[in-house]
Amino acid sequence: KSSDEQCKNLLHFIPFQKSSSSIWESQGAFRYSLVKWTMDMLYASVGTAIKVTKSHKQRQNSIMLPITAAAAASYYALVGPSKRSAEFVSSEANDLIRNAWGVVSLPAIKTLSLQASRLLKGAAIAERIKICGVSCFILSKNPCPVLATAIKRYRRQQQRKLSRLSTILEYDESSSQRAVNINDYPKKDVIFHLTGGGFFAHTIAGDVPYLLDWSSATEAVVICPEYALLPEHTFPIAIEEITRVYTALVTGSSTTLLGLGFRVDRIIVTGESTGGNLAASLCVKLCIDGLVNVEELTNVKRLRQARDETLSPSTSLSPSSSICDSEDNFDDDPSQGNARGMNRLPDALMLCCPALNLSLELSPSRVLGTREAVLPSSLISTISDAYVHNLQISKRDPIVSPYYAPDEILRIFPPTLLYASSEDPLLDDSVHFNARLRSNGVDSDLRAAQNLPHAYWGLGTAGFPEARKVQRECEKWMVKQLKEHP
Repeated sequence: KSSDEQCKNLLHFIPFQKSSSSIWESQGAFRYSLVKWTMDMLYASVGTAIKVTKSHKQRQNSIMLPITAAAAASYYALVGPSKRSAEFVSSEANDLIRNAWGVVSLPAIKTLSLQASRLLKGAAIAERIKICGVSCFILSKNPCPVLATAIKRYRRQQQRKLSRLSTILEYDESSSQRAVNINDYPKKDVIFHLTGGGFFAHTIAGDVPYLLDWSSATEAVVICPEYALLPEHTFPIAIEEITRVYTALVTGSSTTLLGLGFRVDRIIVTGESTGGNLAASLCVKLCIDGLVNVEELTNVKRLRQARDETLSPSTSLSPSSSICDSEDNFDDDPSQGNARGMNRLPDALMLCCPALNLSLELSPSRVLGTREAVLPSSLISTISDAYVHNLQISKRDPIVSPYYAPDEILRIFPPTLLYASSEDPLLDDSVHFNARLRSNGVDSDLRAAQNLPHAYWGLGTAGFPEARKVQRECEKWMVKQLKEHP
C-alpha cells in the first residue's frame, strides 16, 4: 500500500473526538493529565514549603507551611510544576507524604466530611464511635433504629464521663462481662472498609460519598476504623488494631453488641491502596495467628467442590455417598459461622490498587509507573521503609506483604474482586496475586481501568465517568456476594 493509504488506515485508530473538543487526545487521557498536573502542583508547592520552612523547629504546626505552599502554588501555576514535583518526590518523600496527604486526615476535615454527608448525601447515620479502643466511622444511608439508639446511648455515656457526674451508667465495664443473649439482637450486613493514605493518612474524607452509595445499594452498615498511622506507629500496630476490631465484630462480643445494637451477619472487607494491603493482610493474619481453623476451612471447601461436582445435572446423588455422610460437617461452615465466639474469614474481599507487595523488587509496571500521577514509584520505597521500620522483620512476611502468602492460605480466601489501573505502578502485583488466587480455586476476578490514577475509587464523586462506572460495578458485585452468602 502507498504511504497515503497507510496513513488513512492509522487514522482509524485515533480516538473519536466530539465536535466540541479541541484537544488532540481522548477525553479520558485529558482527565488523567489534569489529575497529573494537580498532583504535581501539590507535590511541588508542599515540597517547596517544606524546604523553605526547614529552619523552623515546629514547622508542622506553623502557619508558615500553608502560606508558603500557597505562594509556591501561584508560582508553579505559571512556570509548570512537573520538574520540581519529580525532584521533591525523590528527595523529600517522607515529609512530602505526611504533609501533602495528611491534609485529608486533619480532625476538622474528617468532622466536616461527616457533617457534609448528612446534608449532601442524606446519610441516616454518620458518626464516630470507638470499638475496642479504635475510633471508627459508622455510616448508613438507610435508617437503622437499633444502631441509632446504641449510638445515642454511647454519646450519653461519653458526656457523663466528661462531666464526671456520679451517676449510674447505662452500661459499663462490668455490664459488658455479663451474659448477653446474642439472639436478642437483630442481624445486619456490614462493609468493613480500610481506607488508603500510604499508612501516613486516612483518606476517609474522600471515601465517605461512595461509601454511602455502597450502603444504600447493599443496605449494609459501613464501618471504617481509623487505624494507627506513621510515623509514630509502625508495623504491626495498624494490622493488630484492625484485627482486634474485626474479631470483635464477627464474634459478637458483649461490648460490641451493646455499642452497635446489632450482630454482624455477612461482612465484606474492602480496601484501597495501603488499605488494600491491610484488608488482604487481615485474611492472612487470621489464618497465621490461628484465629480461624485453616485445616477445617480447607476441608469445607473441598466438600463444597465435591458436592457441586456430584450435584451436576448429569449425575445423581446416592443417599449412601460420602458427601451425604459428610453433610453435617458441610453445613457447619466455619467461614460462615455467626455464633458468638466463632471467628471467621470475610464473606468477600474487594480491593482497589492494593499495595500487596511492599518489597522493593522491580516489575514492569513499577518501572513504567515512575511518573504516575498519585503514587510515583519512588514513593513506594519510602512508604515501605517507614512502615517496616524494624530491620528484623522481612518485607516478604505474608502479613506485611500478602503477595507472598502461601498457597494453603490463599486457597481458602473468600471471593475476591481486584480493581487496578493501567497506569498504576502496583498493577503487576495485582495481576500476579489474582492469578495465584485463581490457580488455588478461589473465585477471583481482576478488572483494570484505563486513564485513571492510583486509588481512583473516590474520583467517581469528582465526575470521572470511568470511576462512576467502577462504582456501579462494585455495588452490583457486593449485592451479589451478600445474596449468595445468606
